Amino acid sequence: MSLSLSALLEESKRLTTHLTSSEIPTVQRGLDLLESDSRKLVARTVRNGKALDPRAQSMLASSGVDTDELTENAASAALLSAFEMLQPICDANVESYLGQQQEQSIVNAIEKSQLTSLDDFDRNMSLHMSNMWEDTQRRLFEELGQYQAADGRPFDSMSMGDTAGFQQSGGAFGLLSEGDGIKCTQPRVERYAQVVRNLNEARVMSRPFGLLAGLEKATADSSAELKSKQIGQVWKLLEHYAAPASSGDASGDKRLVAGACEYLEKTFIEHVDSRIAQYPHDANVGGVPSVHRRIEGYLNILFTRLGRAPKYLEMFDNEAIWAHMFLLYRCGYQQELLAYALELEDIISDSDSGFVTHLKAFLDGSPSLRSGDVPAAAAAFDDPYKAALYRAVGRGNVPKRADAEAIQTTEDYMWISLVQIRDADKIGSNSSGGFLQGRDTMETLRASMLKHGPAHFDPSGNSPLLYFRVLLLCGLFESAIDYLLRVERFQVEAVHMAIALVYYELLWLPTLSAGSEPMAVAAGDSFSSYLVASDGGGVRGRFDFSRLIIHYARALPEAKADDAIGYLLLLTLPGDSSSPASGISAEQATVALARRRSLCEQAIMRVLYERQEYAHFLGDIQSDGTRKRGMLERFLPLLGITTNEQFSQTIIRRLADRSRDEGRLADTVLLYNLGERYNTVLNVLCKQLGEVLYQRSNGASTALVDSSAAAGLEDVEGVTRAVLAHYRQREHIARVLDDRAVSTCSKLLDIIDFTNCHERGAYEEALEIIESTGLLPLGANGDVSAATQHAEQVRALDDAITRNFSLILLTAMDTLSRLYAGLKESPFLDAVKQASMQQLRRKARGLMVFAGMIQFRMPSDTYAKLNRMDVFMN
Repeated sequence: MSLSLSALLEESKRLTTHLTSSEIPTVQRGLDLLESDSRKLVARTVRNGKALDPRAQSMLASSGVDTDELTENAASAALLSAFEMLQPICDANVESYLGQQQEQSIVNAIEKSQLTSLDDFDRNMSLHMSNMWEDTQRRLFEELGQYQAADGRPFDSMSMGDTAGFQQSGGAFGLLSEGDGIKCTQPRVERYAQVVRNLNEARVMSRPFGLLAGLEKATADSSAELKSKQIGQVWKLLEHYAAPASSGDASGDKRLVAGACEYLEKTFIEHVDSRIAQYPHDANVGGVPSVHRRIEGYLNILFTRLGRAPKYLEMFDNEAIWAHMFLLYRCGYQQELLAYALELEDIISDSDSGFVTHLKAFLDGSPSLRSGDVPAAAAAFDDPYKAALYRAVGRGNVPKRADAEAIQTTEDYMWISLVQIRDADKIGSNSSGGFLQGRDTMETLRASMLKHGPAHFDPSGNSPLLYFRVLLLCGLFESAIDYLLRVERFQVEAVHMAIALVYYELLWLPTLSAGSEPMAVAAGDSFSSYLVASDGGGVRGRFDFSRLIIHYARALPEAKADDAIGYLLLLTLPGDSSSPASGISAEQATVALARRRSLCEQAIMRVLYERQEYAHFLGDIQSDGTRKRGMLERFLPLLGITTNEQFSQTIIRRLADRSRDEGRLADTVLLYNLGERYNTVLNVLCKQLGEVLYQRSNGASTALVDSSAAAGLEDVEGVTRAVLAHYRQREHIARVLDDRAVSTCSKLLDIIDFTNCHERGAYEEALEIIESTGLLPLGANGDVSAATQHAEQVRALDDAITRNFSLILLTAMDTLSRLYAGLKESPFLDAVKQASMQQLRRKARGLMVFAGMIQFRMPSDTYAKLNRMDVFMN
């Protein structure tokens, strides 16, 4: 049950009835009474305050403090008003209220806008710092070998940090990054560079070039340094891949499989011959052995090493006929195999009556026999060579491990896999290779090799070229190059093998839609992968050739700038543009080539911008006006540049614009002059002169100039005078010069001379120079019409002059003022001096009138300074 306030009050009074005596009256105090008593207490405390201690009063008096005055001031303070209750003022003025609310809303909006601006600034600054850090991180990772896609940003948009470190160490190329970059003493690197130079020369002249032969010779000459003979076999394999390219009888995977089988058969023949030469007594082949005698000799050596011929071989007249036939087919001697089988058809028929017929049909390309036609006795496959031959020619269902004794090496396994792919159309549907038919067969083999990985073929890591060759045999050129780049000893060879593969249109390059994301690498692998996912989604990826070449060019030392550009020119190779197997259309190939050319131009410009050897690379203008061609001009056709104007627009002008933006005055003048943009040279010089004068006008005083500005002024002034003199002496240049640009340059140089004379106190010479420019109405003697005419002319002046007009006016008026002061302070004032003083006053008055007519903004204190000096003179 709730109680009212009155009931609560009565209840509270009854709580203390037992404590209060009836003799003592109850004191009733309200809030008003308590407030009144508080005011009286405060007033009494102030009036009757305790007197100041005499010792304190004496100490304060010694410090100059008047204690009596302080006491009076404290006593007069109206503390009573501190307890006054403030009452709201009732105002019915709606307009005043709305005006106050509007002002308050404006103030709140301004404060909110300020807070929002500060938040936006902090957020944008954080974003800018984050972008800068990511950009720095990207360049750092690229130098350390982490993946970054080929930078597609145009050269013009790069910051100075993007280009300054271009010639640093080459990232993933550990071999090339020792000490001061690449080891110039390595003859091997120079040999490869010479081959690349010859290649570019042949490309310019549109003549064929034996690139593989040149690279193979360079590798052979470096065999002592490489300490490996297997690398030479790689070039021979690539020769088999490149050879059919000119015939046009095969394309895609068929062409690759045919070349791989031919290579494996040829190398096996070389192996047979080398074994016979190594063990001639065991071989016993005679003087000029035939093919069959060489095969018999090889088998004799093989069985002699084993002690005797294995019992599981099917023998006839002490000859292993199935081993003999298999080795004939392994060497690629198909016709010799057929002749041998026909010769021993009666003997072979005892084991398989239909084999010779099947073999003849197979070699002739006719449909093969089905596995049901194979007798059960023939399908026992006790002889592993028989099983291997049956598997190779698609005869029956061969058990998986039946040919293990015959297929012992990696080369044998790759050969028997590849020949089944090569002859997939001839092998019946019941063949037992374990592979699918058609193109999927090659994909299956590739997936299997990638799944096994290098650890399966080279567990100890001592023979990296074995797995490299396996990948090449599968047509996985992109994965093969990417793998070999991980082996520091063969990185240089890997780069040039990639070049060869691109030259012969075997390496798949990224398209515009595939070139940004790397393929996955093994966990914990810190190597920078150059593989890029393919559009088709197959196991064969694409290779970022552009990034590889740019990295290699970076690794070259400064002394090899010519070679660096030579390697960058390889970015314009057509690549796989004409290969249908690459999976890209002709239009995509054209766009991709144009992109690579653009990337090549950007990379070359970065090298040139870093080296600053423009005369060597871009050419130079001789003293007699003739032009000397640069090293790069010989290779312009490779960049798709056919005219000098296109060369100037594409490379020279962009380099000049970049140099201008970065403040490289000498390079800017050189490049624009080289591009025959003479008026642009003058405009740049005018802008630089105006900028330095502007820095001078914003200095502490007209007499004190910042040291950097002074150095820049001296440099710009000297360059401008030399350029103007050079242009005026060349009639063909003088004819095309813009009169306005020449006039602006001349006037800016006169202004510089004027300010220099003023600074060193040569006021009369300074006045003559500024009068000769005609910028100021100093000869009008205060004529308003002349001042108006000069003010109209000022509007047509270049911005480099108008933005410095404050400096010109103040310096001119100060010159007049100092000349006037010098005459005024002279002890003898004759009529001539007085006339001069009067003329100076008229000039100053005319200058003031002119300053008031100028229609552009100047610093606010300019008119005040002019007025003070004018008042002093008048």
